[in-house]
Amino acid sequence: MRLHEYEGKALLREAGIEVPTGEVVTDAQEAARAAQRLGLPVVLKVQVLAGGRGHAGGIEVTHDMEQTRSRAAAMLQRPCRGLLPTELLVEAHVPIAAELYAAVTIDPVRGAPLLLLGAGGIDIEAHARTGVAPWQHLVNPLTGPVAADVAAWVGGTGLEPAGELTRILLCLWAVFAAQQALTVEVNPLAVLTDGRVVAVDAVIEVDDTARELAGLPLRDTGGGARRERYGGMTFVELGGDVGIICSGAGLGMATMDLISARATPANFLETGGGITRELMACAMKRVLACPGVRGVLINVYGGINPIHEGALGVADVMAAGVDVPVVAKALGNHQEETWEILQAAGVTVVADVATETAVKVLLDRMQVAA
Repeated sequence: MRLHEYEGKALLREAGIEVPTGEVVTDAQEAARAAQRLGLPVVLKVQVLAGGRGHAGGIEVTHDMEQTRSRAAAMLQRPCRGLLPTELLVEAHVPIAAELYAAVTIDPVRGAPLLLLGAGGIDIEAHARTGVAPWQHLVNPLTGPVAADVAAWVGGTGLEPAGELTRILLCLWAVFAAQQALTVEVNPLAVLTDGRVVAVDAVIEVDDTARELAGLPLRDTGGGARRERYGGMTFVELGGDVGIICSGAGLGMATMDLISARATPANFLETGGGITRELMACAMKRVLACPGVRGVLINVYGGINPIHEGALGVADVMAAGVDVPVVAKALGNHQEETWEILQAAGVTVVADVATETAVKVLLDRMQVAA
C-alpha cells in the first residue's frame, strides 16, 4: 500500500523531520482559504498515487488568492498521470537553496535495507542515467543502522549539512522500521536558504503482508486511488467507469488492457487464491462503490479456486439490487454450476474462453443502458 504525500509527511513529522506547513483541501474555495492562512505564495500539489507529478502539471506555485482559486479548481478537474485527484495539499512555499534525495529501501539483489543519499529534484532519474547515482549504505537488518557508521558514510559524500543529513537518515530508518515499509523516500530533501533541511515531498510504500502479521492497519481513508487489501484480495481504485473483478494479477492486468481500448477501468481487483462466498460479495460491493461505475466485468478462472462458491457471493449482492450490467467469464473448476448460479442471479454469462468477447458484451450492454 502506498501512502499519499500528506500521510507520509505526517509520519516524517512525527519522527522529527521538518516538513512545510500545509493543509489538505477538496475544493478551490478551501484552497484559497488555506492559502490565506498559510501566507502567499503557496504550492498546490495534487494527491494522486503516481510519480512525476511536477512534469504532469500536478504541482503549481500560486502568488495571489484568485490565482490559487482558479488553479486549484483546474487541478481538481484534470487527471494527473491518468488519475483524477480528489484532494490537494496546499503548502507554504519554502526558499530552496539545494535539492537532495534521501531514502530507505530494499536492495533487490542483496535483499537487505539500503540507505540512499544524493542529488535530488524532479530530474533524479536523468541524473541516474548519466551515472550520477545516489550514494548507498547497506544496513544490517538485524541491528539497524549504526549512527557512527552512517555519519562517516554521509561525511564521505561531501554533502552538507552532514550532521543534519545523518540525523534525518536515522529518522527515515525509524519510519521505515516502525511502518513495516518497503520504501521511505524524500525527493527533494531541500536545504533552505536559511540552512534548515526540510522534506518537501514524501513517498512511503508499506509491506501489506508484514503489516498484517504485525497487526498494523492495511488501509487508510485518504482520498484518491490507492492499493487496499481485504483478506487475500488486492484493490486499486482508478477512476473509470468499468468495474473489474479478476482471479489473479496477470489476468486482471490483461483485462484492464482490453477494456482500455474502448473505455476506462474503474479499478484493479484480484481476488487472490482463496475465493469464498464472503470474499466475492466483498469484491462486488467494493467495485460497485467506485464513483461512476456503469458496468462490472467478472473474469475468473477456477483451477483450484472454488468459483461456484464465489458465484454465491455475487448472487448475494445481486439479490440486494444492482442497477448496472454485470457480465461474467468464469471457467474451470465447477464452471457449469457457477454459470447456473450467476445466470439465476441476473448476471450475463459468457462461456467463450476469450476475454475480448466478455469485454465486448459488457461494453455493448453499457452503451445500450446509457
